Amino acid sequence: MSDDSPPLPEAAVLRAAAEAAAALHGVAVDPAWMPTVVSSLAAVAKAAQLVESFPLRDEAEFAPVFRA
Repeated sequence: MSDDSPPLPEAAVLRAAAEAAAALHGVAVDPAWMPTVVSSLAAVAKAAQLVESFPLRDEAEFAPVFRA
């Protein structure tokens, strides 16, 4: 990964985001599941950081979009 990539969010930030999203959507999350939710968000953030760190040439084109 490149050195200029932003740091991964801390667990407290991920927990706050999960709680806010649950409240926004009216979803009750059992407190026993919150560590698992935070762990999943951390894994997604790490995967996103890896994808964003992959360099693309200026000539790279988006994949075509097919519609039925």
